[in-house]
Amino acid sequence: MRFFLLLLSLLAAVAAADTYVCTNEEGDTTLTNIPCSRGSITQKHNRSGKTRPQNSRKIIGYSYRFEDVDGHTLYTNKRQAGKGMTLVARRPIYYYGKPRSGGPAPVLKVLRERVRKFKPLILQAARETGLDSNLVHAVILAESAYDPRARSPKGAMGLMQLMPATAKRFGVSNPYDPEQNIRGGTRYLSYLMKRFGNDIELAVAAYNAGEGAVEKYNRSIPPYRETQDYVTKVKGYMAQGMLAFN
Repeated sequence: MRFFLLLLSLLAAVAAADTYVCTNEEGDTTLTNIPCSRGSITQKHNRSGKTRPQNSRKIIGYSYRFEDVDGHTLYTNKRQAGKGMTLVARRPIYYYGKPRSGGPAPVLKVLRERVRKFKPLILQAARETGLDSNLVHAVILAESAYDPRARSPKGAMGLMQLMPATAKRFGVSNPYDPEQNIRGGTRYLSYLMKRFGNDIELAVAAYNAGEGAVEKYNRSIPPYRETQDYVTKVKGYMAQGMLAFN
């Protein structure tokens, strides 16, 4: 949802009409100035400045503005918006937050340099473990913002913020070595995906809060604010695809 609140704040102002956030049964969300269709969850969006995210860091993606034959307007992050809609404009949007390891988020130029440097290792590790490379990128961005020397106050280390026990468990002797760290982190993430039936939300929640916490709450996302925000953040990064990380 934060992604779409940010999307609205960056779009050109629409004539003073109500704005609606529509979420269908598949979980796809769009912004529009007309009420949602039947079968969608409708939320009237308050466009006051108080609803706008305060984070100044940004990540590349695109928003698309469509209009139908009756002049209705639809904003979405999808290239296609259905029959009868004409693409009027597209514009880049940006967002990324502070890494979980602590410290400020890097400027976009530095982030891009880091991504280019570690992308080959990420793609290789994703292939070896059968993971979606977008998921690996999203976790690394959320954990460390691609900083191989990152260390959290709790002792998590490197690009994928491996705790000492996790590093040992997956054969990582030097967590600050990017290749070892990514290999160990992706093996752990792959293990979590298999353990939780390839449910990305549960696997990501377990990566953040631990396997035991997800099991404790009947294999659901634990009611911890940090973990819930983390899952939302990773899913938001992942939804933008590799376009966001090039």
